[in-house]
Formats: sequence, C-alpha cells, structure tokens
Amino acid sequence: MVLDLRFDQPVGESQDKEIELSNSWMITYSDMITIMLCFFMVFFILSATETDTLQQLQMRLTARVSNLDQEVDRLTMENTRLETEKQQLAQSLFGVNNLKENATNSREDFIVFLRENDLMDQVQILENDRGLMIRFKDSVLFDSGSAEVSRQGLEIMERIGGKLVEVTNPVVVEGYTDNVPINTTAYPSNWELSSARAITVARYLIYDMGIEDDRISVTGFGEQSPIDTNETPEGRANNRRIEITILTP
Repeated sequence: MVLDLRFDQPVGESQDKEIELSNSWMITYSDMITIMLCFFMVFFILSATETDTLQQLQMRLTARVSNLDQEVDRLTMENTRLETEKQQLAQSLFGVNNLKENATNSREDFIVFLRENDLMDQVQILENDRGLMIRFKDSVLFDSGSAEVSRQGLEIMERIGGKLVEVTNPVVVEGYTDNVPINTTAYPSNWELSSARAITVARYLIYDMGIEDDRISVTGFGEQSPIDTNETPEGRANNRRIEITILTP
C-alpha cells in the first residue's frame, strides 16, 4: 500500500514531491511479539517443570526424614532393650544392676572372693556394646610366657565357670598380649601365645565346667587391640589379658 500526499509547493518549485509511507515495520514488530510470546511460553513451561521437580524432591526428602525418625526410634528402643538385658544379666550373675557404681560393694560370692583375695584390680567386670565382659590380667591366670592355667587361675576359672553355667548366653573368649616379642618352641609369636591361652580357658569351661561347646567361641589377637600403652611396664601388664564376654542377644 502506498499513500501519496501532495502538499503545496514553495514558490519557485514546479514539481510536486511524493512521500511514501511503508508498512514493513509491521513485520519486524510481529516477529518481536512472536519471539516474546515464545520466550514467556518456554519460561512458563520451565517454571512449571522446576516447581514439579522441587515438589517431588521435597516429598522424597520428607519421606527420608520420616524413615530416619523411625530408624532412630527403633535404635533407641533396641538400645534400651540391650541395656535392660545387660542390667538383668549383671543382677543375675553378680547381684548388681549398675556395675560401675555397685560392683565393688556387692555381696555376691564371686565379687566377695575377689575382694577378700585382693584381686579387684586384677579382675574387672565391665559392660560393653556386646554384653558383660570379665577381664583378667594374664598374671591372674597364667605364669609368664605360659598357656597353662596356674593354681590361682584354676580357682578363679571354677568360680567364673559356675556363673556361666547359670545362663545360656553365648560366650566369647579372647586372648591378648603386649608387644614384647616372644619366640619359643611352643609359641613362636604373641599370636600363638594369645590364641593358646584363650583356647585353654575355653577348654576348661567346656570340659571341666560342662558348658556347651556351641556356646563358646575363641579368638587370639596377639599384641593387637591394646587397651593401654606398651611404653611402660604397667601398661604392658594391662595389655596382657584374657577377656570373657557374655553376649546379650
């Protein structure tokens, strides 16, 4: 479309001028509008998709938090149950509910025996995450470098065996040494010595005390898993030990 407009010409000009007005700008304008429309459509779609994704993520996180809360509740209940069972076991075997506070004052026969024979610092009754543990320094049960139970050790083992007969819980016997090397014909290393001592204790409990062999397991750790420093005589003496753990289910 062309629009011709004629204006009065100034004096001296004989020809009329034509002014042409084109509508080509409409094409550019419509393209811009189309592009803006597409942009907002894409933006809307992406926003909707992102919102949906965030909602799904929130739902998954909420579900996981709920599962974690349930797991915490389950573990709390399980921990409470184990603590109760350990207290009941301690009460049944040693006449105390709280070993940390009441063990030294208990009138139970075994603890009285330890107290009367000045062995309370040689034999400890402890709670751990597996159950009740009776820890013996090696000198209480064995002579140096030997896996044969001493006379004093036999008396102690008889009393402990009498306790273990009263329950049906599984029992773990573990032997440990210090880091001083040993190299004898019978025991070429600390590993053999610790294992032999644990086996000796287990055999006594099974064959002399009549405890079922399927209740007992044995491990020798050698110088691994020390509970004290190996730099001092006192620390090495603490590391040379036998541990009998009465497992709670």
